[in-house]
Amino acid sequence: MRNNKYVKVLQLGMQNEMEYRANYWLQMAGFMLPIMTQIFLWLAVFGSSGQARVLGYSLPEMLVYVVMAGVTGKLIATGFEYEIATDIKEGGLAKFMVQPVHYFAYRFCRFIGGKVIQSAVVLLAAAILLLCLSLEGQISFGLSYILLYILALPGALVLNFVVYYALSGIAFWVTESAGLFYTLSLVIYVASGTVFPLTIFGDVLARLFSLLPFSYTVFFPVNALTGKLTVLEAAKGIGVQWLWIVVLAALSRWVWQAGVKRFVSVGG
Repeated sequence: MRNNKYVKVLQLGMQNEMEYRANYWLQMAGFMLPIMTQIFLWLAVFGSSGQARVLGYSLPEMLVYVVMAGVTGKLIATGFEYEIATDIKEGGLAKFMVQPVHYFAYRFCRFIGGKVIQSAVVLLAAAILLLCLSLEGQISFGLSYILLYILALPGALVLNFVVYYALSGIAFWVTESAGLFYTLSLVIYVASGTVFPLTIFGDVLARLFSLLPFSYTVFFPVNALTGKLTVLEAAKGIGVQWLWIVVLAALSRWVWQAGVKRFVSVGG
């Protein structure tokens, strides 16, 4: 019964995700447009170059990467950082300080709840798109690669959550933090490999990105799916994911402990 409150929060996240259904389905349809654009882009690039491999990827590998990078980016996307900033700015955080609800657990359960329905729809759309490309003879991949991706996805989801939860603590020091969040999100969007494979930036920058946690949210799990990683490399990558999760969870705890000392409830 004690943990029942967090089950209710998870259910609240699911309900909130479907509250505005027209907007929800428009978002689901809209995320496919960039993916389709990139598919036609890379078909043109490979067709005009006449090369079997571009940036270390064959055409089938690149098509799988493009589809699944977009899908993975959608699956792990946050947005709660703006809600947290509002809680801090308007005083809504105060009620969590006097209630037996841990704010980190509340945000995590609500985040996961919102992903339950979204994940089913997004993965179904991805499966249909990949099946169409497979029937056209454009791609093929083994079930072992799918398994590696599935094993890497939970780490990517949790890692992205703690990244943005830690960043949300900036709102304790910066009153109008929306612009800063937007800028940082763009940087993370690129550094995670959601737009292009990180190899497009060259060996030096690709190695630099590999030292950061962001590449383990999209670039790593999608490369596991495309067959670019051995089982041992995938296992090491999953280990690195959870190492970063521990480090960033500790960092977010420190940031929030320092931030709460500055918090003054002046609204709500």
